[in-house]
Amino acid sequence: MTPTNPTTNSGVPGPDSGTWVPTKPPDDQLRQSFRTYAAALSADHTPPPAAAILFRAERRRRRLAIERAERPLLIMQSLGTLCAAGTLAWLAYRFAPHTLPALNTTTLALTIACTTLILAGCWAMLHASRRTSA
Repeated sequence: MTPTNPTTNSGVPGPDSGTWVPTKPPDDQLRQSFRTYAAALSADHTPPPAAAILFRAERRRRRLAIERAERPLLIMQSLGTLCAAGTLAWLAYRFAPHTLPALNTTTLALTIACTTLILAGCWAMLHASRRTSA
C-alpha cells in the first residue's frame, strides 16, 4: 500500500502523522461567498473617508501623548497639596495653645527638607511644562 499525500488528497489521513486532513470547499465557492458578503456589506455600510480616520487617529495619539506627559505634573501637584496640608497642620499644631510636647529638632528639620524638595519638584515640573517644545 502506498502512502497518500495530504496536500493532494484532502479528507484522508496523512502518511506520517496519522492525523486527519479536513476537506475544504473549492476555492471558487469560497471566493464567491466572500464576494457576496462584501457586496452586501458595502451596500449597507459606507466606510468613513480616510482623512477622517487619519484625523481621529492623530488626535487620539496627541491626546495620549499629552496625558502621558502630564502624569508627572499631576503626581507633583498631588504631593504639593499633601505637603501644604501637612504644613498647615504643623503650623496649627505649633502655634495653637496646647499642653502637648513640641516637635524635636530632627523631625522639624526633616519636615522642612521634605517640604522644600517637594515644592522644588513642583516648581521644576511646572516650569518645564510651560516651555514650548521644539
